[in-house]
Amino acid sequence: MNQTHITELFTIIADGGFEKNDIEAMSAEVLKAASDAESYLANDKDSAYPANAAIPLWEWVLIEQLEDGLIFRASKADALYAQIEDAFGEGELSLTSAELATLSNSDALQLIQTELAPTYTLVNFSKPLNDEMQVLLARSNKLDRFLSLCKTLELTASSAI
Repeated sequence: MNQTHITELFTIIADGGFEKNDIEAMSAEVLKAASDAESYLANDKDSAYPANAAIPLWEWVLIEQLEDGLIFRASKADALYAQIEDAFGEGELSLTSAELATLSNSDALQLIQTELAPTYTLVNFSKPLNDEMQVLLARSNKLDRFLSLCKTLELTASSAI
């Protein structure tokens, strides 16, 4: 694992939403957790990292860096879409959460992907800690590189559809 790969991954996910120095700081934090998990946890007394987590600490730290509107979690697709709507801002998307409420998650995810296409692809990312869906948006024209980086970093990622 190297900082270049992590930085590029964050750059693709952030899609211009973060300054370069912020992305580098986020990447450095992930590397710190990867290089010495025990020391990292000892210095982070407020960490919510569960001892029985299905993912390594560095991946947990990476996901924490995405918490502010870059990663979305919900058990129902309409709630997931409400978070995506919020991240885009009012009036940016035409589909509404209410339209998805009566659909199966699979059908709703299809509609969400249609709404986001062709610009974005809905991606299942990492292993959620519970039964919720955990997704992020990747620019469709950068999806192949994003998935390649995930494979290099041994992160779980696949199209949500």
